[in-house]
Amino acid sequence: MSTHPRVLIVDDEASLRRQLMVGLVQHGYDVDECEEGLSALSKIKAAESKQSPFCCVILDVRLPDIDGLKILSVIKAAYADPPVVVITGYGNEDTVNSVQSHGSVCLDKPFEMGTLVSVIERIGTKVEDKPAAEEGIESMPLASAMVFVRGAKDADLPEIYSKLCFADGVCYCDPVLGEWDIVMLVQAKSRHEIESIARRQLESCGDVEAFEIHHCEKPLISKELEEFIQDYEKVRAMEHSGGQTMDGRNLRTLTSYAILDVDPTRFSNLYMKLYFTDNVVHCDVTDEGRQIILLLQGISAQEIQSTIRSEIRIIPGVLRIKQLNALNFSTK
Repeated sequence: MSTHPRVLIVDDEASLRRQLMVGLVQHGYDVDECEEGLSALSKIKAAESKQSPFCCVILDVRLPDIDGLKILSVIKAAYADPPVVVITGYGNEDTVNSVQSHGSVCLDKPFEMGTLVSVIERIGTKVEDKPAAEEGIESMPLASAMVFVRGAKDADLPEIYSKLCFADGVCYCDPVLGEWDIVMLVQAKSRHEIESIARRQLESCGDVEAFEIHHCEKPLISKELEEFIQDYEKVRAMEHSGGQTMDGRNLRTLTSYAILDVDPTRFSNLYMKLYFTDNVVHCDVTDEGRQIILLLQGISAQEIQSTIRSEIRIIPGVLRIKQLNALNFSTK
């Protein structure tokens, strides 16, 4: 087994990876490399399990699968904290501040090999073992469903909303403007129980013209992406600030739902791009992978609309989009 300090290079440019690899080998490092973020996390995890962690990770910001800054946040929170040097050809003040907030160093491309080696020597020895996380008792996952409700003509929608908002099994409930009047997330031990709860609650409200139940399904994605999402969700939970609920929604921002009809043959790549799109808080799969329901939040309706128009609508595999804007009854 090599006794040289180990470095991992994560960049989608093969020529740059080769250049850095040659230079670092000449400076006495044992180098591994990959071009995607998920592959990098797999290598970091495998290295730790073999008790041969990397002394440093060199990470590009722009990767073909997942944004490098999201990879950085997971590396710093979920693994044994290997020091990270973030490299970018598109650096700005926001990028630098984000990198530094994670205790990492940012280098602008192009840079001299001597500069990189100096940074690795400075931060590469600062590897400290993190205490093992306490293992809790895992609970059985609950079944979830998005329920869309339309009131009858002249129905008292605020009254229906007030009854549903705090009903048993309802996690959150939003009045909306569009094809439906109310959207709610219902959770229970099984799909059958969800349907029983929804029908019972809606029948008790009266003046409900129609409703649809779309059961949330586990997305068919790779094991690597599933593990990354689990780690990323832990990071997001730790970063919750004031005004944010336990489900990740911010009470001080505007909310909108986007109902996407999608091409199931493009699902895996489509789901990954949607999940990591800015302003997307939740990404739920329904109807056997033919529909994805997004919960989006932003500081303005224009910001949300821009995300849908400029980022979501153009993703290959998105066939149709219906939007429901959440509202406050006092402003309707």
